Amino acid sequence: MEDYVDHRAIASSNFSKTISIEDYANEAGAVMQEAADQDKPFLLIVNYADAHREFVAKSRSGFPAKMVDVEIAPFSWIGSDSLHLRQELKDYFNCMNRLDEAVGMVLADLAKFEVRDNTLIIYISDHGADFPRAKGSVYEHGVRIPMIVNCPKRFPAGKVENKMVSTIDILPTMLIAAGIPVPDSLPGFALQDIDSGKVPPRKYIHTFTTGSAPSLLYMQFGIRDERYKLIYNPDRDPNLLAQSRYTNSKLSSDQYVESFLHPPEYELFDLREDPDEWNNLAESESHGAIKQRLINAMQHFQQEIHDPFIDKANVTKFINEQKEYQTKPYKRADFQWPHLDMFRSAGSLAAAPSRQ
Repeated sequence: MEDYVDHRAIASSNFSKTISIEDYANEAGAVMQEAADQDKPFLLIVNYADAHREFVAKSRSGFPAKMVDVEIAPFSWIGSDSLHLRQELKDYFNCMNRLDEAVGMVLADLAKFEVRDNTLIIYISDHGADFPRAKGSVYEHGVRIPMIVNCPKRFPAGKVENKMVSTIDILPTMLIAAGIPVPDSLPGFALQDIDSGKVPPRKYIHTFTTGSAPSLLYMQFGIRDERYKLIYNPDRDPNLLAQSRYTNSKLSSDQYVESFLHPPEYELFDLREDPDEWNNLAESESHGAIKQRLINAMQHFQQEIHDPFIDKANVTKFINEQKEYQTKPYKRADFQWPHLDMFRSAGSLAAAPSRQ
């Protein structure tokens, strides 16, 4: 990959926010300057850490310029409340203000180099906010991220796309913008084709998590259509990811949501009536057909991508492996996760994912 990278800067994660957003803008501007000097197009990826813990209200370099100074009540989907959580949210909002100012600096450079109107800009987050029932989970506020696409010469200003889209749509979108044919084997749909109606709306969005580390272990499989969301929780042990979110926000046990710490095997939500996913309909007789339809669609997708976790024995094997590495070291250069052999055997590492 490095053979194709012309400029790499800010190697640190910058979770402590010690590197100024001005430094990010300067490095981005250097890429634009080089492209302008050579009269060439450019691909620029800028990764900001401002939404990540720790939530630094004002950085050492004095950003954001505009501070949030009012108390912020917890989001309705968190289900918890405390003075500390409210302070965290206030700090988080200031982080968002700083992020907004950072993006504005890069946009200003695009205008300076007179390429603003001819540049495809895609703004996304990698997951939801780092609070309970969001980051790390497959609840909507963990996986439904912002996506803002701007290209004055191609996308209509101010349009809100109501069809379901995914981050796997980004690569085909960029290929079309660059005039490069999109391979048939590539998953996802170009946003240009979604916008124009050239492709039919997605029927389902699939999500999955392991918690992301042995210490945060909790497997969840999710599938949603335009209205309903099904979550399959195969493990009956406590949700370590949930526990970590409560610990991070210093919430007392009386503020824990039991269904997050100990989810049932299935959760079914009507997102139209219950967007924060509080009313589990999985045991509702009147929703039984919807539940089964989503289970069938989830399993069909797993078969299509050769997912080894369609076999419950492999799920158990993975969970036991992760539990083992809760007390064993694995952060070394020569380490390889044993479960990768499971995926190789299933053929999923080479399988072409569905476009659905």
